Amino acid sequence: MQLLFDDPAHINRNAKGNFMRHYITGPEVDPVTQKIRGCLFGGAAGDALGAEIEFWDLARIRQRFPEGLTSFSPHDGRSGRITDDTQMTLFTAEGLICATVRAADKGICAPEAVVHHALLRWFRTQGGRPQMQVSDVGLIRDARLQKRRAPGNTCLSALAAAKQFGEPARNDSKGCGTIMRAAPCALIAHSAEQAEQLARDTSALTHGHVLGIEAAVAFARILFEVFEGAPLERAIASVRLSPPIMAALEAAQRAPRDGRPETVESLGGGWVAEEALAIALYAALAGRDFWHGLQIAVTHSGDSDSTGAIAGNLLGLLYPEQALALRHELECSDVIARIARDLALARHGRAEFAEALGDQYPGW
Repeated sequence: MQLLFDDPAHINRNAKGNFMRHYITGPEVDPVTQKIRGCLFGGAAGDALGAEIEFWDLARIRQRFPEGLTSFSPHDGRSGRITDDTQMTLFTAEGLICATVRAADKGICAPEAVVHHALLRWFRTQGGRPQMQVSDVGLIRDARLQKRRAPGNTCLSALAAAKQFGEPARNDSKGCGTIMRAAPCALIAHSAEQAEQLARDTSALTHGHVLGIEAAVAFARILFEVFEGAPLERAIASVRLSPPIMAALEAAQRAPRDGRPETVESLGGGWVAEEALAIALYAALAGRDFWHGLQIAVTHSGDSDSTGAIAGNLLGLLYPEQALALRHELECSDVIARIARDLALARHGRAEFAEALGDQYPGW
């Protein structure tokens, strides 16, 4: 797939200078940037809420939290910790921003190859040794993102096996690692079809099963439609994929909207992508507000941080102000805010952005 942006030859010194002043001084947050911030902070909040109880069964969760999860629980030494879900989302976003820089500079780009390079930088933060030369710029330098927080084995093994940028994974996995990092594909896209294609191409970098890929495609499509103002039910109805994915969407919509953990568990455990998709959608449909939706998404005997992260991305678009109210409680809030800002600028296809920040986001 190719992304085309403004011709950098049209940049002049005044345009670049004006852009840099606008960028450095912090422009007033526009509605598009606010939605992107809500989505990314929402995902991080869901990730942090579910982090401590991942791998816990429901009986243990209820015993430890008889009143439900009313705040972020300490995990790895403090509350508000993010896990591999948010780490990989941020590196995916970084890769898409880098792809924008490359497209503006070269006039053509294969985003999946550039995102692959970014994910391999994340792989290095987890102690991995890629088979290709990988740069050391950007997020890889942040020590906080070098923490190992139960990364998925499929993601690790697929990245370890890759021999060239953009190469699809050779496995048959449909784990939720495809979908939990798909949000940036929707946030940077200019059409629903582009959001779907970006999700398809980038999810295939680590997971080879068609249902894992299609779950990411479905989620990116739904996020894009909601981002553009569609009601959630209409966004879900826009998806046209294989029968198992459509069945997961239908199950989420037909489940009683009581928000009970037993209802959530009837949709699965969230370990595989289509179940994670169903749980996230159900949480957004049944939740009264942002926090209530997150509580629903994580309170079950399954992959709580991933279902929380996925639901949080969607809930953050539906309730951006409520998601952003929690941002100061989250680890790496400054990084999330910066990536959200730069993703919004990249979405506009600003050639000045590519010229000014090419060193920070190299186009490869």
